[in-house]
Amino acid sequence: MEQIRAVARFSLFLSILALAGSASAGPIFATGDLQAAIDGAMPGDTLIVPSGEYDPFTVDKRLNIQGVGFPSARAQTQNSAITIMADGVRLQGFKVVGAPKNQDDKFRFYMDLSDRKPQYSLNQPNSGVLVVGDGVTIEDLVVEGSEAGVLVKGSRNFTIINSSFERCDSGLWLQDCEVAAVEGSAFLGCDKYGVRIEGSEGITIEGNRVCENSGAGVLLKDSTGCTVAKNEFSRNWQGLFLWNSSFCDILENDAHRNVYYGMVIASGSNNTMVGNRVTKNGGSGPGLLGIGISIQENCTHNLVAGNLLEENLNGIDLTRGSQFNLICYNEISKNSNGIRLDKNENNLVYKNNFRRNAISGYDNASNNFWNGSVGNYYDDYRGRDRDGDGIGDDPYWIPKGSSCAVDWRPLMKPVEEEVDPDAAWEDLGRYAIYNPLEDLPYKVENQTIVIAKREPSKWWI
Repeated sequence: MEQIRAVARFSLFLSILALAGSASAGPIFATGDLQAAIDGAMPGDTLIVPSGEYDPFTVDKRLNIQGVGFPSARAQTQNSAITIMADGVRLQGFKVVGAPKNQDDKFRFYMDLSDRKPQYSLNQPNSGVLVVGDGVTIEDLVVEGSEAGVLVKGSRNFTIINSSFERCDSGLWLQDCEVAAVEGSAFLGCDKYGVRIEGSEGITIEGNRVCENSGAGVLLKDSTGCTVAKNEFSRNWQGLFLWNSSFCDILENDAHRNVYYGMVIASGSNNTMVGNRVTKNGGSGPGLLGIGISIQENCTHNLVAGNLLEENLNGIDLTRGSQFNLICYNEISKNSNGIRLDKNENNLVYKNNFRRNAISGYDNASNNFWNGSVGNYYDDYRGRDRDGDGIGDDPYWIPKGSSCAVDWRPLMKPVEEEVDPDAAWEDLGRYAIYNPLEDLPYKVENQTIVIAKREPSKWWI
């Protein structure tokens, strides 16, 4: 926190020097009534706001508002501390004390407005900062104790950098936004989500610290084309949760010591998880499991490649109707179960290294493929390679599960090649050809269901 504030003060000092030396009329130093200063400013002006406590204010024109010494504003029930309604606003160096979630207070608020049309519906969260303009940039912001630290609704080209959210219900909440960047910020100790993104497209979340949030550190729901890169997820209930989101890139994140999941994709398709470090996820106590990466609930065409999964209960979990997912080039080590597959079909698991796991694999009630042109490396494989081609001549039977799954081409040495997704997708299409209709106990002939029956065995012949 102090580092963020120090950087903010230095950055603001340089900005003021630059403005003072420019050919423009220079910044306006706002004192006293900040809302009056905003109302009197012209679009494009810069307002310098000294430290102190200010009433809630609204920015309805393009302004650059810079705080010195972290001036503060306090939100009220259904009244944000700062409301940004104009395009192209830049806000820097403020502290906001939010209003917590309280449904009784909201109800009384709207009853008091019964003779007037309220600005927002009853389900509008109390927000520290409300943004409804496009091209808004927020920098060096500190928000504490708000139902929604910053709520961004239907905006384009929103940016927030070098900011801190603590003890909010949800730190940053983006609804129906297009193109946004969340960078270099901290989301700590929120009751639900550090970052909550819904119905949005083209959001980049990079270089943030997301820790000790009671729900998901970052929730991406009903969103597409987002990038989550180089973040730290630690001691959340779930580090990262993608829910019904597609075409997202999850790259080079560090998810460690989360209570349940490190990273989850649920009901999502065409997402890429590459180069992440997912370790030591799992809490203590009855019923708590630690899963590094979970692909669940009818997920399709997701790539999980080049990740390190270490010291989790299950390194990778693939469950409940997921198909045509590609698990390859991962280093899976020191987990109780290296990978667990349950009730899936047509997923390809190959070119992974399984080392020092209690159980390398578990495949239950599924029809998956554990090798393409080659299989996986298992440090407990005891087969032989008579022709010296690097592929074991004896199959590796997956140790656990009812599927009797087999890797027919286990590797004799660990995989060291780089991720080649194009070739891997070609292998998926070549090998993942199981047709569940072939296993049905009936068939349809002339629109009539015919129960399949077997001829009795002629054991006496």
